[in-house]
Amino acid sequence: MSFLRTLFGQRNDPQTAVERLAEYGVAATLRAKLATLIVSAPERDLYRFHPFFLADALGIAHPEIFDLLAPAVMSGLFNLNWEAHCHCGNSQVAWTSLREARHHQTCTACQGSYDASLDDEIAVSFTVNDTVRPLGTAAQDPVHHQRMVSRYGHFKGHDLLTVQVFRNLFVNEPLPTGESFEVRRMAVLFTDLGGSTALYARQGDPRAFSLVREHFDVLLRVINHSGGVVVKTIGDAIMAAFPRSENALRAALESQRAMTAFNRERQLEAEDYLLLKVGIHAGPCLVVTLNERLDYFGTTVNAASRVEGQAAPGEVLFTEEVRQDIQDSSLLQPLRFTQEELRLRGLDERAFTIYRVSHPEPLSSG
Repeated sequence: MSFLRTLFGQRNDPQTAVERLAEYGVAATLRAKLATLIVSAPERDLYRFHPFFLADALGIAHPEIFDLLAPAVMSGLFNLNWEAHCHCGNSQVAWTSLREARHHQTCTACQGSYDASLDDEIAVSFTVNDTVRPLGTAAQDPVHHQRMVSRYGHFKGHDLLTVQVFRNLFVNEPLPTGESFEVRRMAVLFTDLGGSTALYARQGDPRAFSLVREHFDVLLRVINHSGGVVVKTIGDAIMAAFPRSENALRAALESQRAMTAFNRERQLEAEDYLLLKVGIHAGPCLVVTLNERLDYFGTTVNAASRVEGQAAPGEVLFTEEVRQDIQDSSLLQPLRFTQEELRLRGLDERAFTIYRVSHPEPLSSG
């Protein structure tokens, strides 16, 4: 992942190493804080640390830490550790690159074998690169590590894959041939534009394509801000992945509001409005490599796509599985939706309970 990780075995001055982050837009004040921390922090703080531990140490919001960690990993300042956590309580660094990933793990403590899922047994942590600051045995402090786990838990592998800046890093790190990982619970969101064929006919290809491309930029920002990633675009459609259903529904509702603002700001005629159709489903998926990139496969993906196909322009549709995940969330309370039973093409062995939101109301701040 990093051309600087070994740097021919040479040592990197911490200040010099941190200054490379300026190339990625990391602010000078944050670089200064990070350099001080790397030089002066106890070794244990720089070994297999949780990303939010670093965020708190630097005094920045938790979601913002990934905009620092991604270039820090890419430039060789920190190593990214993929950890396998056995049910016996033992954890071990299983690999440092997705190219080395294996879902079947053998515990070094109990010798038991198990299939690791990305949202359960696989977690991630970070360690300062030993060319920047070598760590001794004092870094491996089990009491400190347990305190960190008690405060922050484990940062699951799939949570990292649904951070866009890190997903972008993994473009050149496909899983090994034939390898796949289960995600036991996640949400998949599909969007598409209603009436885009007519839009191209009325506006002409260059203007229509420009609008469609701009709408992708709008949705990318909404999806990332809501805690998800864009997996791919297919024509005018987007497929997005979220670790939790609440994030997906929030993104869907915000996307509809963002498109309303998009049409208004561009002073489009009503017949030229870009109208979004959104569908969400939740369940297990497989993470695989397709066409040299990380992708998702399985019934949950197929169902989410089919649910989106049942939406009218301007609507958000979500399944009973999504509702069950967020039934205690305040996000549901202000929504006006109807319920219906649908059989989805290719999945007609069962009926899906679908909730249809036609006119999302503004979300409250926060």
